Amino acid sequence: MTITNISSNPFIGHLNELQRMGKESQNTSPPETVDAAKSFSSALHDALQQVNNLQQVADQKVTAVTTGASQDTLGAVVALQQADLSMQLLAQVRNKALKAYEEIIKMPV
Repeated sequence: MTITNISSNPFIGHLNELQRMGKESQNTSPPETVDAAKSFSSALHDALQQVNNLQQVADQKVTAVTTGASQDTLGAVVALQQADLSMQLLAQVRNKALKAYEEIIKMPV
């Protein structure tokens, strides 16, 4: 099998990004545990804040459409879908975290 034109491959950008990330990970030292806990905590807080913001935006757009202040029904539907998907994703992350916690609790000491 011969690859004639590698520049037209749609995955070449992803491959280059993975190679760059691999080089960066080799050049960095492992983070401290406290920093990792803080970064996880801040990432979780940011994710919750983003889900909350999407819910509020959707609520505002639906309220504007139902009161007649706006005619952007498509924007309201899109905002509702974004809020719904973000809430579903958050619920799945919560479920996975609880499952991992339960598995850790079941481990023998």
